[in-house]
Amino acid sequence: MASLATQQSVRSIVRRSTLKEGDTLNILTFCTHERYEQNLCRTGHRFYSFNHGKRWNKDFGKIPENYEEVSIAPWYVNFDLILCHTSCERVSVAKQMQSLFNIPILRHTHVLPDIRFNVPEQVSGFNSIAVDHDSFISNYNMKQWDSRKDENTSVIEHGIDFDFWQTGAELERDNVLLSVVNEWPNRDWCCGWSLWNDIVKTEDPLPTRVLGDSPGLSKPAESIEALRDAYKSSSVFLNTSIHSPVPTVLMEAMACGCAVVSTDNCMIPEIIEHGVNGLLANTAEELRKNCTYLLKNPEKARELGENARRTIEEKFNLQRFTDNWNNLFFKVIDNYRK
Repeated sequence: MASLATQQSVRSIVRRSTLKEGDTLNILTFCTHERYEQNLCRTGHRFYSFNHGKRWNKDFGKIPENYEEVSIAPWYVNFDLILCHTSCERVSVAKQMQSLFNIPILRHTHVLPDIRFNVPEQVSGFNSIAVDHDSFISNYNMKQWDSRKDENTSVIEHGIDFDFWQTGAELERDNVLLSVVNEWPNRDWCCGWSLWNDIVKTEDPLPTRVLGDSPGLSKPAESIEALRDAYKSSSVFLNTSIHSPVPTVLMEAMACGCAVVSTDNCMIPEIIEHGVNGLLANTAEELRKNCTYLLKNPEKARELGENARRTIEEKFNLQRFTDNWNNLFFKVIDNYRK
């Protein structure tokens, strides 16, 4: 009698031979960022999230109907693809699963090399693990991992559901600086907690509103709708990230029509053009000057907010995001069966 691994492999080969673009795929994955995965589920495929290290936090979003958490990969499912987010450890697990299911591994990288540790070693370790296809969330992100676009490397930028993240024309905006960060003081090295303090806590403090799971500092919004209302009712969104590929909250705030004041690093210049859809700087003095200017000039803040919304609609809309993912899923599968 054939082993389970052999049976799984044969079933995968048979399924691939009949699979065509537009079919619903069965994708084995790992939990990463809840709102990102909610958007992924909009592709319409079935996602089976293998519990390895992180589980879905329902405080950050509702689990979609086509997303299922599993402690072991169900033998009765004919999987088509393994989608592995970032972690080298997860890729090692994915390689074991690949030997069982005979399906391709697509590694999608959200993070940057951790500058607190040896970056060349991290890059070398990343590239030493071969997968069938690599994708990244930005060109900047791809370059930091010493990769370049080719047949087996892609970039898929974030998608934002601008039908949900609305501008809130019916709400009067408070003249306040909103920031949204989890564990902010503990992530000063990448999220700029000290920089934020240097900007807002001076002899003449600026009005602020902070949301996020940072004990002793702030609490997360009570619901995703409450977070949206916070964006909609705040005149300026202040982002102080120092080493982040792309803060999702920044793009959500833009979709809600917030004027953005942000640091000018990593992928942010790919999203924000200074003076057009936001204001950029890297020093506390210049960032404070930008914040003060917008708080005193609500018409300019409104103009930047409208342009920020337009940027999300045109460049980072959810339809483009799901189309890109669907094209990539079937490309990876097609290349694997050749």
